[in-house]
Formats: sequence, C-alpha cells, structure tokens
Amino acid sequence: MTILGTALGIVFCLLRAVSGESGYAQNGDLEDAEPDYSFSCYSQLEVSGSQHLLRCAFEDPDVNSTHLRFEICEGLLDIKCLNFSKLQEIYFIKTNKFLLIGDSKICVKLGQRILTCRKMNIVHIGKKLSGG
Repeated sequence: MTILGTALGIVFCLLRAVSGESGYAQNGDLEDAEPDYSFSCYSQLEVSGSQHLLRCAFEDPDVNSTHLRFEICEGLLDIKCLNFSKLQEIYFIKTNKFLLIGDSKICVKLGQRILTCRKMNIVHIGKKLSGG
C-alpha cells in the first residue's frame, strides 16, 4: 500500500511540474507576489516664481509603470486633487496650488483603483520624502 501511495505521489508531483503549476514564475518569484509600489518624492519650493515642484518615482526600477499614475489630494488650494505628469520614469507636478500647511495625500493609481497612498508634508525643501 505504501508503494502505491509513493508512486501516486511521485506521479502527482511530476504532473504539476510538467503542467507549469509549480507555484513559481519563470524568474523564480512567487506567482502571486504583489508588485512593490513604494515610492519616494522630492519637493522644491518656488522653483519658478510662486510655483513649487514635486517629483516622485518608484523605489523599484522594475515596476511596470505604463498605466500607473500619481495623484495628490488634500493640502491644495481651491482644488481637491491634481494629477502628476510623467516624463520617462519620473512623475512630477509644478503648481502654485500647494497649501504648504499640513500633509498631502499622494496615491499611486491604476485607472480608478488606488494601489497605495502615503501622507506627506511637501514643505521639506529639496529633501527626500519617503513613502511606500
């Protein structure tokens, strides 16, 4: 009976390996692993008159950012949210709409779905604002 059980176990394992259901992707990572959407931001105040610049980028350079976008909400004057522009792998926004008091909420979005958000205070001039 144990020989039959062992033989069936070996056949089952071989079938999973041959059918590609090993639980691992081709690169060795777990298939169900979520991408890491951690990001960091840099702010510069009054870069052009009264306009301020905020730049954000993903910590992981391998993140497929093709359809992702950054959005900032809260801590803005006369507007609820603003979308970042994208230049290669850097997302940026240049505006005079920052309230400069309190935190802003910066989110990474895929369509309307929010993937991750962080609260940040953009007043840190030229300093890295970590998030993610």
